[in-house]
Amino acid sequence: MELNLLSRQIWIINKDFRRYSESVLKKHDITLVSLRYLIIIKKIEGINLQDIAVALNVDKAMVTRTIKKLVDLKLVEKIQDKNNSRSYSLYLTGKGEETVDDIKSIFKDWFYSVTCDFNEEERELYMSFIERVYANRIYKDSV
Repeated sequence: MELNLLSRQIWIINKDFRRYSESVLKKHDITLVSLRYLIIIKKIEGINLQDIAVALNVDKAMVTRTIKKLVDLKLVEKIQDKNNSRSYSLYLTGKGEETVDDIKSIFKDWFYSVTCDFNEEERELYMSFIERVYANRIYKDSV
């Protein structure tokens, strides 16, 4: 297969996934970027703003704006550090937990939709290849 064709197919699959994601996330009033924050907070309970900025390789002002929106949506709770009044620990609220779980199941539905003509062995092989590509990627500084 020609690399140009493969590159185009990957680009189109990514575009399809983004369109699907946007339609799903719109119902929750969040974006794919916001979802990344929610997933990190779920994975690392009590993470602070600075650590999220480092993990996502974005500036702290962007993190502050996004977290404010997630707090306003009642998806994230900010708890002020007792030892440092300028630092906050972040946790998902019950609504945030439900939202992340709901979205994860919807993305699983997308995966099964685009692999509908795969048998289970082919799905496992596909996932194995994707995991290897991910492990071999060049820019490994993002989550």
